[in-house]
Amino acid sequence: MTNVALRTAVSSARTIADAIAAADYTRRSPGSIGVAGAHKEWQHFVILTPEVDLLVNFSVCDDLRSAAAPGSELARIVLVVSDGEWDGDVETFPPHEVSVRGGRIDFSFAHNRLVFDGGRFQITVALRERPVSLDLELTPVTYPAHIPSIPMLEGPPLHWTVVPRLLANGTLTVGGRTHTLRDEPAYHDHNWGHFLWGHDISWDWSFVLPEEKRVPWALTFLRLSNRARGTALAQDILVWRDQQMVEVFREHDVEFHTELGHLQPPHIFKVPRAMALVAPERTADIPSGFAVRGRSGHDWIECSCTPRQVSQVLIPNDADFGVTIFNEVSARSTVRGRIAGEPFCFTGRSVMEFIRHV
Repeated sequence: MTNVALRTAVSSARTIADAIAAADYTRRSPGSIGVAGAHKEWQHFVILTPEVDLLVNFSVCDDLRSAAAPGSELARIVLVVSDGEWDGDVETFPPHEVSVRGGRIDFSFAHNRLVFDGGRFQITVALRERPVSLDLELTPVTYPAHIPSIPMLEGPPLHWTVVPRLLANGTLTVGGRTHTLRDEPAYHDHNWGHFLWGHDISWDWSFVLPEEKRVPWALTFLRLSNRARGTALAQDILVWRDQQMVEVFREHDVEFHTELGHLQPPHIFKVPRAMALVAPERTADIPSGFAVRGRSGHDWIECSCTPRQVSQVLIPNDADFGVTIFNEVSARSTVRGRIAGEPFCFTGRSVMEFIRHV
């Protein structure tokens, strides 16, 4: 399906579920039919409650290790959770434990499952080495946005589909502590493309979900740049009101600002734990404050984020012997603006992601 057709399918879909089925389906790697590449694809979820920050990510990527069989993939689950104590892990699954259905959202990694069915995401995960398990159902309450062909310095473009607002229900157990979730705010996105960890790429990304459920606004923003973060390849702010995306601020309409000084958390939780030996630093290259502003005609928006705590997901580079660090930063955010003549101001929760390299 072409990008134009995808945008048409999303905008003309009769229901949110139809739109997600049209835009968010799994693409799969062409490596399975003998086409060499560096395909990566992941389905990403963040759930935020008053007591819990939870990140869950199902991913598949072409296995580029020299000993890997042609067409083989690495399947991973990344799970990071904080409920006053940190826990989580990165788990990798051998091919015989993996089933991923292209054209749908249907992942089975051993006993773990992610599926979109009946208009809801159903996620079941039980970590093997850590006392963490979850059984969740996430109901989208906004239409998705499909952002195709984000340029990269090396290789083909990156593609992105985002559903900024969902309601999460179910249970989460961490170290014997069970949390029951009832209509808690959640975020989802889906990324795919052909590139290597360790190449000339970095990004700053976040979303804001309002603390008060009656607030109809939500947003997400992205800046994709080179590793040195001196050249912006793409920058966008996407804004939703109720179910619909109502504004996109793009490129020169967007400004990013960082405060002087860096966040200095007393502890940085790192997964997988063994990789912490490669990147043992107790500090993170995270600004103490972060802001993004957008203006287009009479429409404008400002979002200020205050980071609170950091966890790190450490992934070995494809291109060298280094490590790509995914800084997952919990933040409080304040948003104000005016769109289509309607002013708004609200506070919200965010998880910001900053990619760095060592």
